Amino acid sequence: MAEENKNPETNEQTNSTPEQGGAAENKQPEIDYKKEYEKLLADQKKLKDATDKACSEANKYKTQLREKLSEQERLEQERAEREAAKDAELEKYRTESRVNGYKSKLLECGYDLETATSMAAELPEGVSEDFFAKQKAFMDAKAKSIEAELLNKQPKLTSGSGFTGADADKAEMNALRKNFGLPPIK
Repeated sequence: MAEENKNPETNEQTNSTPEQGGAAENKQPEIDYKKEYEKLLADQKKLKDATDKACSEANKYKTQLREKLSEQERLEQERAEREAAKDAELEKYRTESRVNGYKSKLLECGYDLETATSMAAELPEGVSEDFFAKQKAFMDAKAKSIEAELLNKQPKLTSGSGFTGADADKAEMNALRKNFGLPPIK
């Protein structure tokens, strides 16, 4: 049973079978990369031209609209645009000021700079001073508990004479004698 295959480029039929060598069946169609590249460049140029045309039309309509508006309407519109820009800038500065204030309060609580910066940006507007006072109290209590725990882990001090250099030499000699199985020096 012979299979008929079509060549994808020429739509010609070939009558090769795997039993007959099948070289035509395994052959991949060659791609002309230069033509593909030129086609992509042409498509890109068409898109750029269309974008440029749309932008120029938008500018033309905007100009026509401005010409149609009366002088007073134009002045009112410009004033409203300036006011909106001013409001946006003011809001930006208020947010920046709020974040910097929160960051400084978090630094006072004991946070490192990176953590304080990221947390300050995440805190919502209107966080009360009470929040930061409670946070500082918590951090101070936590530090005190850690310090108390570390003090409890320290070995107890013994009363009596201090440890001198001769005592250190004697202790070292006794440790060495113990390693050799000898009795300690008294």
